[in-house]
Amino acid sequence: MIKFPTREGVGVSRGEQQLSRDCYQVALGSHVAQIENEAVTKKTKPPGSGGPVEEVEEVELGPGIVTKIGTTLSTEDRELVKECLKKNADVFVEGGRMPGIHRNVAEHRIKLFPNHKPIHQRKRKFGNDRKKIIEDEVSKLLEAGFIREVTCPEWLANPVVVPKPNNKWRMCIDFTDLNKACPKDPFPLPSIDAMVDSTAGFTHLSIVDANAGYHQIKMHPEDEEKTSFLTEKGLYCYQVMPFGLKNAGAEYQRMVNKLFKEELGNIMEAYIDDMVIKSCSGHVHVEHLDKVFTKMKAVGMRLNPKKSFFCLASGKFLGFIVSERGIEVHPSKCQAIMNMEPPSSIKAVQELTGRIAALGRFISRSAEICQPFFQTFKKNKKFQWSEECQHAFAKIKEYLATPLVISRPLKGETLYLYIAASDTAVSAALVREEKGVQKPVYFISRVLRDAETRYPPVEKAAFAVMIASRKLKPYFQAHPIKVLTELPLRRALGQLDVAGRLLKWAVELSEYDVTFIPRTAYKSQILADFVVECTARSSELSSKDEVWNVYVDGAASERGSGVGVEIIGPKGEKFHYAIHLTFNVSNNVAEYEALLAGLRLTKATGAKRVKVQTNSQLVVNQIGGEYATTNEKLILYLEKVKAILATFEMASVEYVPRTQNETADALSKLAKKSDLDRDKPIVMLEIPSPSIDVLELGVYVIEVEDEWYALLWDFLNNNKLPDDEKVARKVKRWALEFTIMDGNLFKKGYGIPWLTCVGRTKADELMSEIHEGICGSHQGMNSLSNRIIRAGFYWPTLRKDV
Repeated sequence: MIKFPTREGVGVSRGEQQLSRDCYQVALGSHVAQIENEAVTKKTKPPGSGGPVEEVEEVELGPGIVTKIGTTLSTEDRELVKECLKKNADVFVEGGRMPGIHRNVAEHRIKLFPNHKPIHQRKRKFGNDRKKIIEDEVSKLLEAGFIREVTCPEWLANPVVVPKPNNKWRMCIDFTDLNKACPKDPFPLPSIDAMVDSTAGFTHLSIVDANAGYHQIKMHPEDEEKTSFLTEKGLYCYQVMPFGLKNAGAEYQRMVNKLFKEELGNIMEAYIDDMVIKSCSGHVHVEHLDKVFTKMKAVGMRLNPKKSFFCLASGKFLGFIVSERGIEVHPSKCQAIMNMEPPSSIKAVQELTGRIAALGRFISRSAEICQPFFQTFKKNKKFQWSEECQHAFAKIKEYLATPLVISRPLKGETLYLYIAASDTAVSAALVREEKGVQKPVYFISRVLRDAETRYPPVEKAAFAVMIASRKLKPYFQAHPIKVLTELPLRRALGQLDVAGRLLKWAVELSEYDVTFIPRTAYKSQILADFVVECTARSSELSSKDEVWNVYVDGAASERGSGVGVEIIGPKGEKFHYAIHLTFNVSNNVAEYEALLAGLRLTKATGAKRVKVQTNSQLVVNQIGGEYATTNEKLILYLEKVKAILATFEMASVEYVPRTQNETADALSKLAKKSDLDRDKPIVMLEIPSPSIDVLELGVYVIEVEDEWYALLWDFLNNNKLPDDEKVARKVKRWALEFTIMDGNLFKKGYGIPWLTCVGRTKADELMSEIHEGICGSHQGMNSLSNRIIRAGFYWPTLRKDV
């Protein structure tokens, strides 16, 4: 679908999907010559339910053994594959007896919880048609040697008849009671996403299917009778591993991993009994096939020729279409949603959301789009399919009408993460860049829960990165990730006093090579749509309305001095600070200190527009120029305030009566006490010296020998890391406690404001002055080092140097 502007509005051009696929198949291959070979009997086009997604031809390998190969690749490649298949024809078998996997390779045991009593299920009744299916299946299993008759078994189960995708029926055994008595095998199954990514990008694929896969693994003789089942004709037990056992999948995966330990991840992938052999050329593909067939024959594994497909340019693997160009959704999965009628019950909505979740990797903003569906699940609410639900349903169908092709990242390449947040969900798009074009790798989306919906925009963005890192952990571990955002995420995650969860997320993200860069022009229309549509709702509040309200108050008395600050964000989030002044001040100086503290704390949140309210008429009028300032100290404070106010896009200082500033007033009175209670839900800080004194100590000469300072400065200011990976990890971990403000490097203090970082020369001067200077008292080591920290200074070897 293509949208373009016209005089009457937006024009829409829709393509024909089948025609597009036919053109794609033609483009995949080279010239296909006429095939004149007695082994080729006829051409067939398989159904879309499985196997290939291109035309295939049947090839006779021997008496009664017919398999299929693709027709898209070159004649030369197909002839090479045919010769290889005929040479290894003994690896194929259809029905009848099979040698089975050798017992020294795999043998299934059934372990039971101790003291668990055996269970005999009561005989179930079946209709005549089901009885006939069971009898025929039992006859086939007896003929193949998969089952045997048994008498007086301890465990006994019933057969069940279930439909197969090809409209046939399959007999299974109800092992529910036996499975409850078995502990789960913890053997891990491979990651489907990782295997699909690893398969995409190859030109030659062969999808093979083990004949009666599970039945090729033998049961341990002592455990055979535990699989007993009853029929009209008698009692039988399995001599091979049956379908339906709790740990059958893990057992089969263990066998495959053991047999193909050198090939998995290199020339083939296997998820239980779904196997694919992959190569980049015809000659190499024949070598890979021959190597795999040799190992199969050595252990007795056999393949089903009817369900195996060779020499394909694209094929279905684990529910996805994989090819050289990338990963696509199988049309049957899209069609399952496209053919659905609007749900009329909660169960139907659950079915719809389940199908959408299965395609979540391909659907941008899936959680946000599905939000109306989730509203129908609320308790004590009658089901109602609203217009909003219908609109979302139509939007999903429109999206699936032209499904995406997902790209596969190359080893070590840099990936880009676009993030967006709305009032109800956070979303992320992981992309890679190829020849100047950005291609999607993975879409994720998550609905925000209760408290998460009240996160500020910066925290929502950080939360989106955090969710992406957990969901896409293999990508984050294997690739450098650049997060593109317009929000100050790097600063927010580096300032530890903003919120506890930000500190937790920053520590968790420090494990990965994640950097934050400004978002620029989009090199893909898909990504442009993702960002624009994702941020449309969250941008309803314009920057003009995003004003931070700050209430400040200062108090001075003989018992001590304190400052109270209340910060209220654009969405109502509140931050309370009670700051103790450890030096003597007048009431007017306390009010100025309160104003400066409020401005600095608000600046640290990344706010650009601020409205400060104080109950000091003197401060307000002096800033506005209505009152003259004659006191030398207050003149310095006034200059400091005006300098900080100039750093905001919009800033105002207004007078408010004390009755409307009660919170800040209470905080200032609380802060006057020197024994601050750290357990209160209020941030308690200390200011060790007047703010105007800090101005004089603002810039220091850093010696070349202060390597720690240079490393931190390069990373925080220029996002530059040293070449040594070990040192780079240390710098990233260390940088979480540092920030750059007003051209200086600061370190986070514990219970005190930011500490000014100094070099070796200044450190020696400070130690000498505090220890032996005019105010020095020749303190001990601990007393001197603590006094330096209280004065607001830091360098890494402080305590050692003291």
